[in-house]
Amino acid sequence: MKNIVILFRGPLVVTTVIAKFIEYLFSHTHNGGCEEHRYPFEEMIDISKNIELLAPAGDMESLYAAVNNGCDAVYMGGSKFSARAFAKNFTVENIKEAVDYCHSYGVKVYITINTLIKEKEMKEVIEYIGELYNIGVDAVITQDLGLANVVIGNFEDLEVHASTQMSVHNKAASLLLDNMGFKRIVLARELSLGEIKEISEEVETEIFIHGALCVCYSGMCLMSSMIGGRSGNRGRCAQPCRLPYDIIDKASGETKRGYLLSPKDICTSQYIGKIIDSGTSSLKIEGRMKRPEYVAGVVGSYRKIIDSHLCGREPKDVTGEEKKLLQLFNREGFSRGYFFGSEGRDMMAYNNPKNAGIIVGRAIDNNLVELTDNLSVKDGIRIGDEGAIVSRLLKEGKDVEKASSGERVKILPGIYRKGDVVYKTTDHRLNEELSLTYSNKYGRKISISLNVSFLPGEPIRLKAGFRGREYEYIGAAVEEPLNKPLSREFVEEKLRKSGNTPFEIQEVVFDVFGDGYLSAASLNEARRNLLSRLLSIDIQRKPLNLDKLEQEYKKKRSLVSTEKDREQIPDKLFVVTGSDQLKALEDLGVEAAAVDIFSRYMDKEKALKSSIPNIFLKLPNVARKEYGSIIKFVEDNIDRIRGIITANLGFLEYFKNKTICIGDYKLNIFNSETLQLISKYCGAAALSVELNKMEIKDIMSNVPKGYPAQVLAYGKVELMISEYCAVGSVIGGKSREKHCTAHCEGNYTLKDRKGMEFAIRNDNFCRSHIYNAVPINLLPMDDELKKLGIGYMRYDFIDESYEEVYKVVEAVIKNKNIDIEDYTRGHYKRGVD
Repeated sequence: MKNIVILFRGPLVVTTVIAKFIEYLFSHTHNGGCEEHRYPFEEMIDISKNIELLAPAGDMESLYAAVNNGCDAVYMGGSKFSARAFAKNFTVENIKEAVDYCHSYGVKVYITINTLIKEKEMKEVIEYIGELYNIGVDAVITQDLGLANVVIGNFEDLEVHASTQMSVHNKAASLLLDNMGFKRIVLARELSLGEIKEISEEVETEIFIHGALCVCYSGMCLMSSMIGGRSGNRGRCAQPCRLPYDIIDKASGETKRGYLLSPKDICTSQYIGKIIDSGTSSLKIEGRMKRPEYVAGVVGSYRKIIDSHLCGREPKDVTGEEKKLLQLFNREGFSRGYFFGSEGRDMMAYNNPKNAGIIVGRAIDNNLVELTDNLSVKDGIRIGDEGAIVSRLLKEGKDVEKASSGERVKILPGIYRKGDVVYKTTDHRLNEELSLTYSNKYGRKISISLNVSFLPGEPIRLKAGFRGREYEYIGAAVEEPLNKPLSREFVEEKLRKSGNTPFEIQEVVFDVFGDGYLSAASLNEARRNLLSRLLSIDIQRKPLNLDKLEQEYKKKRSLVSTEKDREQIPDKLFVVTGSDQLKALEDLGVEAAAVDIFSRYMDKEKALKSSIPNIFLKLPNVARKEYGSIIKFVEDNIDRIRGIITANLGFLEYFKNKTICIGDYKLNIFNSETLQLISKYCGAAALSVELNKMEIKDIMSNVPKGYPAQVLAYGKVELMISEYCAVGSVIGGKSREKHCTAHCEGNYTLKDRKGMEFAIRNDNFCRSHIYNAVPINLLPMDDELKKLGIGYMRYDFIDESYEEVYKVVEAVIKNKNIDIEDYTRGHYKRGVD
């Protein structure tokens, strides 16, 4: 066994504790029950690797399911500013109830405030966090950098965790956020175990171990926003990745169809030992939109597996647990995510984006199904795209409630035909079993001992130790008995009744007992009041004056860019990804251009020798193992360039005093708080493309006049950036066992159900970039933007030809409108909710 420590607290009887400990050792050594160490002995056992199991809670039932099945912490969304806007979520009153409940079990509560915050919402969200602070939540999980900075600066003892929506994927960015004051980094889901280990050696991290996987780096996905108006960054993702697409090789005409952007859910039950060894602090289960039975089953399975590893032995029946997890929810099985690298098509559910279930049998004719697994009445089944609930099972013509593998049965309704594979999508008996684990919210009991002083003429005294503290309640006076005194057994019986609380009074120890009398009501009252004190949450925090908070944080703001910075930033910046596009800029004699030198379509040497006087390098927004080599390339060519443009926090930190830095629009600047924070690293920065006209005005009215904020005035917005490559996986056949055979410099598109085609471009690091079907065109709004305070424009060219680039840039130079058929105003008019 590993580093087991007995913790003595309060006036416990030492011999009793030792006896319990020996009993614990014996039972767990011989019966293999180490995974149960938390109930009831969690106050005695301290295991060296302190791994948090973090569970989702979309409603109160899911919260009870998570706690009763052994989580260490829960994360939930409030009714405002949560990235799961369509979950039931929690009011402030619900959160207060949840915090009190969870804290009674020693379970931490993290509140997700992981949406981007508009300028006019900042006051409201800070007041909301103030309420959460006073309630006693343990941490808030944030995406918005500006909001996080305000919270860190004004709520000294409230932990702030960097949401996975921040796409933190390298050590440099992790260290920057750590230095800012973030307590924990929820890492991007694309990282390998080696990368997780490297970062976890420096900062506290959290990773997802089970559940749905976004195909795009979280926080960098604009697909739902740009094509449907529902922003993932505002918690309203419409999940376009779960829709069917055609991938088209424009050169050959080859077309393949399927749910090409729909990943399988990840499951790491077989790899928990390796994940624990990575050094991460928290293992997170995705699923705030899932049913409580799902939460109960997934948390329970991982609790067993994790505890087995922490106790130094291989977990029992991982295969059985994984089968249960498959039954609860899967999309064509599970994947290992990116923990062992990108695995191409093996990660994807090309045929079915919904719950696939598990195979339960095959129809041998139109009436009979030969079962390969158990099936019961009320189970859910699926054949192809059609589903049903089993209303009757007939075996040899007789009704049965359940049937086993190998048996032949008739299933009603009879939605199958000969040869059909039948899938079981829901297991009614499993769900009933799981629901029993949380039907009583206090089903998980915490064992405590009572020390009792019962003497005539003195008040009854009850003492108990709980979570490192000693509690005492002094009750009514014990009377001299008029007739028969109360027996020890009677008093003990009354005091053992823990009622509707999480406690189980395992032992009653009488420090002193004399013949006396006390009414049953007084005994019950003493017990209730003591247990109530154990449940009360003492928030050890400085009092917070919400009225003064807004004034205080605004005083601390300081935009650091200077007039000198503004003079060095071009008011018109043209960004190109191909050599032909660069040639068009050269032929037009533009003064400044940014070149994407890591595009497969750009010749680096030609770019660096360009006749354009001010060349900026567009650096990748995602940089992992190549991070160091990119820095070296820039430093080797620092005298040949004017500056860089990127949304990568690591690059911005590294180059902030070495060259001119411009922030990319994927920094998701939604408010002046974020803009002022980014100004420490950038001479200028592009605002989010999700802002509308009035929201831009709101931001610019809160920064100094002429501040170099930039707007994307023309260009196809990058909708996704992904480690998964649809070209390589679908056309090139990339899998766990096979390398990609695709020609990535080719011309590929994704076509959706409406016939819109989205360009796919792969960079030199085999990442896939998907761009909007039509460009933003705000050229006619040039004067209007200037009145809003925007003096810096950016123009992006993705797959445009030499002629198309020439036409647009010439119009910009001559301040004319351009004649193009298909374009969008983006969110300039409509914005996002």
